Amino acid sequence: MSTSPTARPAPPASTRSRASFLPLLVPLLGVLLAIAATASVLILPRPLPEDADPARFSAHRAMRHVETLADEPHSVPDTAAHDRARDDVVGMFRDLGYEPEIHADPMILNTWSGMVTEADRAWFRPIEDLESQNIVVRVPGASQRTLMLTAHYDSAASQEGDQVAPGDSHGAGDDGYGVATIIETLRALKAQGRQPENSLLIVITDAEEVGMVGALNEVTHHRETLDDVELIVNLEARGMSGPALMFETSQNNSAVMRRFLASAPNPVTTSFLPTVYRNMPNGTDLSVYLDEGFTGLNIAAISGGEHYHHATDAPEHANAATLQHYGDQVLGLTQAWLDDADALGLTADHDLHYFPLWRGMMVGYPEAVGLGIAAAALILGALAAWGLRPWRVRDALRVCWGVVWRSALIAVAATGLHYAVGFLGWGAMPGGVGPNPLLLWEFLGMVALGGAWLGRFIWRRRQEPAAAAAVVGMLMAATLACAVWAPGLSYIAALSLAALAVSLLVRGRAALLVRLLAAFAIALVFGLPIVLLHEAMSVNMLALPVIGALLPLGPLALVCLRDARL
Repeated sequence: MSTSPTARPAPPASTRSRASFLPLLVPLLGVLLAIAATASVLILPRPLPEDADPARFSAHRAMRHVETLADEPHSVPDTAAHDRARDDVVGMFRDLGYEPEIHADPMILNTWSGMVTEADRAWFRPIEDLESQNIVVRVPGASQRTLMLTAHYDSAASQEGDQVAPGDSHGAGDDGYGVATIIETLRALKAQGRQPENSLLIVITDAEEVGMVGALNEVTHHRETLDDVELIVNLEARGMSGPALMFETSQNNSAVMRRFLASAPNPVTTSFLPTVYRNMPNGTDLSVYLDEGFTGLNIAAISGGEHYHHATDAPEHANAATLQHYGDQVLGLTQAWLDDADALGLTADHDLHYFPLWRGMMVGYPEAVGLGIAAAALILGALAAWGLRPWRVRDALRVCWGVVWRSALIAVAATGLHYAVGFLGWGAMPGGVGPNPLLLWEFLGMVALGGAWLGRFIWRRRQEPAAAAAVVGMLMAATLACAVWAPGLSYIAALSLAALAVSLLVRGRAALLVRLLAAFAIALVFGLPIVLLHEAMSVNMLALPVIGALLPLGPLALVCLRDARL
């Protein structure tokens, strides 16, 4: 006699619903954790009041210097206001008990680029008979080993016809932030009353805005002043708010970056920044010193870039929390240098790869380790692509092409929107200066629309092996390209590739945990660069940060949606 097997009852609908949503909700939790981590890095310190401990940096004390220096536009062609700005800075040092030197030299043409055209000469003619006057203060230590702090005191000039003319920027951020940070740092150090082990040199340069003239004159006519300088920290501003980013370093920065990360509290930086900046045409005073072989770091705020070189770069738009972040980092680094009698040298033969994990927590490793991570990620990617079989190369290429042409159209649409806002008078034209209250909404709107369109394309193919292979292949190509041509940002592609590949390879009970970690890793390494791309580039080139924000969409979609049943 036979018996029929007892049929198992179907699980309740609510249980099936929870099970089907778990593959989506658990990775999304990882994305949310990564967003929280990125947000924590961007939190600014509380500005200390004027009656704070004298040995600490106070943004409100420093803000008084910003207000003094930036009480009027003071570009080089506006000679009377420019002279008053110089005297203001000299007075700030005298109030601290120092008597600055003035390095007065001819207002030479910008020969740093090695190419001076007739147009350059015509532009420079109204100021060619003036002098640049750098303000120099020395704080001797027990040793001659010297840290140099530098900023510039002139504000942005403008152009009339083919010649330089007075500008209307007050220079509160650019570069009142830098000057005020140095003055308040020096005051705090003096209040501590300790004899420094190493030396400090302060150079407040003139005429940075008309071609880094002051810095050029310093290396041309006063090279002996710099003989004992082991590190130059330049303070700049591309905006008025947000964190003070450490965005540029000298080549082979491993040693100097380790010192900076160990000394500066809550730094906001990533090796993405100097890698990108080295390939941009922009320059600051630090460019002159790096060209001379010095070791250097560059710090600047970039949020609120619509005020850059504009009349609104004025004290009423200054941000005390941003100024506090400048000061905390500069005072921490300077104090560590002055107190360390056995300070290690800052030379190295490689760059450091680094990025923030959480507020005050940085991940850093040598370039060789970064290349090893990239190689391991490529192997994992190859294994994941192999495990996705069967799929055809033609189908994968079709998916790649679908992503590329949609991304191109999104870039065109973002550019068109940006120009439309300018033509309608709702904000500055791309490449222009001036406030644009719609800029953030332009960015977020285009990311949302572009993300929905690309997301729909990927969603419909989320379970196709060729689509997953296409995303893996694009990440492999990006990882290889970065490892060869831009190692400092290879961590973004390599760690994303490794996270995606592992999430595709691991099955069973560990899969959900792996996907949570993979989603966290991908969103984390893309998070800060996306924010910084928006802050740095949206004013002039909205399409680039919009496309940058869409780059992690493919791998995140595979991690979060591949097994979801909606």
